[in-house]
Amino acid sequence: MTPESRLGALLARARIVVEPEPLVRVHLPHGEEKAVRRRAGRFHAPFLFTFDSEGVWVVCREAEWVHAGRGLRADRVERGYRMITLEVTPQPEAPELLPAVTDVLARSGIPVYPLPTLYRDRLLVPESHLEQALRVLEDLVASCREDPTS
Repeated sequence: MTPESRLGALLARARIVVEPEPLVRVHLPHGEEKAVRRRAGRFHAPFLFTFDSEGVWVVCREAEWVHAGRGLRADRVERGYRMITLEVTPQPEAPELLPAVTDVLARSGIPVYPLPTLYRDRLLVPESHLEQALRVLEDLVASCREDPTS
């Protein structure tokens, strides 16, 4: 079986789940890194911290940010995102899934932030593009169910 057909077979078994609450994407400077780590227990799934050369990115529910983020100095707060989870049984091909799906969405004109995690592949999309993203993903999964080698 080729890598493409294994990926198609994996997508054919995917379940698309949308987080019901809106999420926020927040950037904080390096000086806030310790404070963010100390507050980790105040955030509840789904949330994600990413530490990079420019600082800290936090993705969490908008309502949670209002409380857990109080007092943190954010450089940027981007509201109005929704999280889509691709639920699949873990397979050796799983790391290839998120980049492939992200590429399909981007080629369809949908702004998307891939959020790879240990157990789930998640996508962050602006709420204004949620319906379009769901249509593209549902069509992709349906086509893989019809022909997993596609």
